[in-house]
Amino acid sequence: MPGSATKLGATYRVAVVPPHPRNGSAPTSTPRGRYFVEALGRGLAVLDCFIEDPGPHALIELSRQIGLGMPTTLRLIRTLEEAGYVRQDAETKRYRLSWKMLQLQDVTTSILDYADLARPHLQDLAAALGEATGMAVLDGTEVRHAIRVSSNRIISANIPPGAHFPPHATAMGKVLMAELAPDTVRELAARHTFQRFTPTTITDVDELLAHLQEIARQGYAVSDAEWEQGLRSLAAPVRARDGGVSAAVCVLSVQPAMTTRRMEAEYLPALLKTTEAISKELGYACR
Repeated sequence: MPGSATKLGATYRVAVVPPHPRNGSAPTSTPRGRYFVEALGRGLAVLDCFIEDPGPHALIELSRQIGLGMPTTLRLIRTLEEAGYVRQDAETKRYRLSWKMLQLQDVTTSILDYADLARPHLQDLAAALGEATGMAVLDGTEVRHAIRVSSNRIISANIPPGAHFPPHATAMGKVLMAELAPDTVRELAARHTFQRFTPTTITDVDELLAHLQEIARQGYAVSDAEWEQGLRSLAAPVRARDGGVSAAVCVLSVQPAMTTRRMEAEYLPALLKTTEAISKELGYACR
């Protein structure tokens, strides 16, 4: 890959405010106000556990941390689960915060990790298609790769999580840019010139804007060796509760015989099913 196109970096998290003192029944010197609701306080104490350590947490761990018995802690965590604020892993039985927490703040990233929610869906997609899959978010003028799931092929696309790559030359990047206003796209181009990586890379802003309109209309994007020769990708948007595009998921192929037309015919239905499933977990009511 071109050295200027990929920049490695650790996946970041947005800092969160330190938790307030827990509101469970454990001994505390903090006086309670006349309007303090004990049951709600206990529930918030459970959420405080995830602020200090995102987990996942076992029920017994939560019980010890908030100083309540297992039966009471179970009722609290199940209430939070039914309300959509935490979710339980079906295999490990451990709990972590759910994506509903994103609704509590107007940001595109949160204390939650996109990769954590998307990983099982991308694993299923990679297994079904036999190709590498990935998920990315827009990070300034570039796209940050949040997660990659390898295929079982001997030769496959090798894009590490945390890597940056240009939005105009990749399918995921174009899906994310298609959500932006034309003036915003022009501002991006002004701050960071659209570099030509291969003969098929679109570098003209007006041509790219027309291409993005078509992507927004059809609901997916392709990249035909626009970033690197021999690398083709197909991507679709992941939508948050409000309908906005919060991330993009892609399928990548380096098979010489795999054309973008074949990818649309053979991979697109499974890709759209995957992005719909992730979007539903984010609270988006898919049509």
